[in-house]
Formats: sequence, C-alpha cells, structure tokens
Amino acid sequence: MLNFLKIIISLFYGAGVAIRNKFYDYGIFGQEKIEDIATIVLGNITVGGTGKTPHSEFILDMLQKHFKVALLSRGYKRKTKGFRYVETTSTVSETGDEPLQIKRKFPDIIVAVDADRVQGIKCMKKKYPDIDVVVLDDAFQHRHLKPSLSILLCDYWQPVYKDKMLPRGTLRDGKNQKYRADIVFVTKCPQNINPMEMRIVINNLELFPYQQLFFTTLEYHDLKPVFDENKPAKTDKIAAVAGIANPRLFEEYISATYAKPQILTFSDHHNFSQEDINNICELIDKNDLFITTEKDAMRLMMYKGFTVEQREKMFYLPIKVRLLNNKDEVLTTFIINHVRKYKKNSRLYSE
Repeated sequence: MLNFLKIIISLFYGAGVAIRNKFYDYGIFGQEKIEDIATIVLGNITVGGTGKTPHSEFILDMLQKHFKVALLSRGYKRKTKGFRYVETTSTVSETGDEPLQIKRKFPDIIVAVDADRVQGIKCMKKKYPDIDVVVLDDAFQHRHLKPSLSILLCDYWQPVYKDKMLPRGTLRDGKNQKYRADIVFVTKCPQNINPMEMRIVINNLELFPYQQLFFTTLEYHDLKPVFDENKPAKTDKIAAVAGIANPRLFEEYISATYAKPQILTFSDHHNFSQEDINNICELIDKNDLFITTEKDAMRLMMYKGFTVEQREKMFYLPIKVRLLNNKDEVLTTFIINHVRKYKKNSRLYSE
C-alpha cells in the first residue's frame, strides 16, 4: 500500500514539475537574464549529496585568479530573510553553513545570500559594479534567472538515469532537464575508475553534442582544528559527527585512514539542539580525537560551551574536488573564455 501511494504521489509530483518547466520553456513564466555579467549556476536535479559546495569552491578558486568574483546562495536553513552579505564573522543562523564555509575559505570573494537569485545579483551589482561573474550555488532549478552558463552535478553512485521521481527516488526534477546544462560533472567517482566504467556512464547519460562532460572525484586532506591551532592526537579512540546528505565517503575515509570511529550522524544541514551538543560533548570526552565535516564545523564552532580540553580534540576533514582524465586545462579554458566574453572590462580581457 505504501509503495502504491509513493507511485501515485510521484506521478502527480512529476506532472507538476513537468508543467512548471514547460511554462518556462514556452515563456508563460518569465525568465530574466542579467546583462554584462556572467552568471554561472551550479546545481542538481536530485535531492542533495552531489557535492555542490566543494564544486562551487572548485569553480571559485579557478575564477578568482582572473576576475572579480561573487557567490550567491539561498542560505539554506538560515534564520534571516531577504538579501544579506556574508562576512567571516557571520553566524550560521544568519547565513547558513555552506555560504559561511565558502566566505571563510575565500575571504576576498563577495558572498551573499538571497532566496530570490535575480534580486540578489542586482543588489550585489549595485554595490559592486565591477563584479565580473556571479556563481550561484544550488540554483539549477531557479528558472526565473536565465544564467549565462549552467553546470549540472550528477552523483556517480546514484545515477540520474536509474533514479525515480520523489518520493519513489531522489529526483526533484525531470531527467530530461539535463538538456539545460552546458557542463555536466559526474561527481564522487572512484579515483581508480577505468575507461569502460566511464563509457557506461557516458552512454547512459545521452548528452547532446553541445554539452561538455567531466568526471570528478573528492579528495580529503589533512585534518584542521575546529578551534585552536593544535595537532590531532595519534590514537585509535576516535569519534566523528557528520550532518551531510551522504556520509558514506566520509565514514569510509576515516575508517581507512585513522581508525574505526564511533560515528554520530545527522540529517543534512542539521541544526544542533542542546541535547545533540550534550551527546557530542559526551563523545568527545570518551575519545582522544573528534573528527567532523567542514560544513558541520561551521555550526559546531558557534557553540561557546565546549571546554578547553574538548576544543583541543576537535578537528574537521577538508575536502577538495579533483578532475579526472587530466581535463583541468580544457575546463579552465572553457569557463574563463565564457566569463571573458560576458564582461568586457575584465582584467583578463584587457591583457
């Protein structure tokens, strides 16, 4: 009975999504294009877990060497409303965890949050008229904005071509909507993926000739302290906390690199209650090393009640995107040239 209900809900949800997209395709719902500036949208057509934040950081790192760059996010689960700039001193409740993480990692980049992406871009342009490019995190479905470049992320382990519409699967948009992407990233690939496995993905995705496809993998780096500058203890007594959409890779890496940890998991973007914090403190006290994700660290560092001893044990695991098949130059050239033609006064253009 439950499965039957899911099928019915999935059919109605899929029909609603399809009608909405057709209304945009036929111009019934208006789209707005921001002139004289490149707008790069990153997103997915599934519910969470494709690696949007590390891929946004990957694109930002590429662009900041050449352009005046800004990032606009919705600021998921923040307690504020409307447009707001993100500062390194902001809190998660003001901006959301991911925008704050990005601002602290890229302090020279303009970061803001606004659910209305068109309004958000206009606000940033008004204050910073020399912006060359705005990167929009998780905005593939925000169709009121007509972006200059769209990047779609597809999880290697949860292929969109095998997925089903919510609630039967994780698709929040139709599979056919991948046609709107200029670039498709197949994310979280095994680092040792072979050409045959890639060919299977390529054939099943059935992309158009105008679309560029890249395979990426995630790499973890050395632990960094959540609070004070100190080094992690060499120990087998390890605890971990993950409040992300899919903690599988995080858990596997810690278990393989450090030890079998005692892991406490939460839902993605989880706001820690006092009871959660008490449980986390108990975990820290019982172990010699505490590891969390970079996103969770943004929320945990807002809590002022950790003792000195607890703070010394707390570390997060940085994560970065790496392109496979030595395609870095191909992707960089494509994106840099795209931004260059949209902003005539960019520093790269005048060189």
